[in-house]
Amino acid sequence: MPENFLKVISEELNSVENLIADKLSSQYAEIKPLIEHSLKKKGKMLRPAFAVLFGKMTGVEDEKSVKVGATVELLHNSTLIHDDVIDNADIRRGQKTHNSIWDNTLTVLYGDFMFATAMNIAVELENIEVLRRIAGVSKSLVTGELLQNANAFNFPPKKETYFEIIKLKTAVLFEQSCAIPVVLSGKSQLVEFAEKFGLQLGLAFQIVDDCLDFKADIKKLGKPKLIDLPEGKATYPVLLALENGEQEVVEIVEKVFYSKGEKFEEKDKKRLVKILKSGGYLKKAFDYARQLIRDNLRLLENFEDGVYRETLLKICDFIIDREF
Repeated sequence: MPENFLKVISEELNSVENLIADKLSSQYAEIKPLIEHSLKKKGKMLRPAFAVLFGKMTGVEDEKSVKVGATVELLHNSTLIHDDVIDNADIRRGQKTHNSIWDNTLTVLYGDFMFATAMNIAVELENIEVLRRIAGVSKSLVTGELLQNANAFNFPPKKETYFEIIKLKTAVLFEQSCAIPVVLSGKSQLVEFAEKFGLQLGLAFQIVDDCLDFKADIKKLGKPKLIDLPEGKATYPVLLALENGEQEVVEIVEKVFYSKGEKFEEKDKKRLVKILKSGGYLKKAFDYARQLIRDNLRLLENFEDGVYRETLLKICDFIIDREF
């Protein structure tokens, strides 16, 4: 995440990181290496940034916004750890995954440990509505993963299912990262605007992420490319090509899905990327994500103008223009 436009909340984001490190700390030597590994490389910190910025715009105490930020970041990271086990992934954020260093049992349990830590922080906010929302997010994250795995390798893949999965797995957490600080502020008339903003932004974020699977520089992306299709996931650019009857894409997806991901040759990968680019499907997907964000920006007009709202606008630009 570019540091330049997050300077305005750098102190609060540092507090989020410190709180996460403090709450994850353990007296048991067996757990410490797993904790240390997860603290080595932070993510983009988008979700905590939303929590802090919406808290700032609505007058929430920094301590509460920081706790919301730590909660949503730990929830996010716990799902990534579990996802890496499910996907048998080796690299995440440019470093080895937990499951590539430790066995799957330890890794799953550590993901549970991280999830439980998030719940402990959420309880400290002493707000039943916030806990209800956090519980709802947790259920959505797991439901999305269940739905994704139940539909893996189903041919032909359905666009409606794709959007439901990215809503549950990604957008709902964005939604509540924005909304929960507003709930804590007591300004109930603004909660709906924060929810809509976060949900649409989360959908756009995931669509861009799925496009980057085909076009990003692997060093910048921090994980291998073209990993979705052999895992039985047809993302938006591929779905657009299938919808348009691109016969070569139909054949490639069918072969990969019917072989459960085993038959995805290098020539297929190159051909697929070429068609998605030359046929305009990647551009169309990016354009849709851009439109989601553009239509969304008016929601911010309901919040106090100033440096924090301006920072949210810059984050929106980053989500569209990012290369990782």
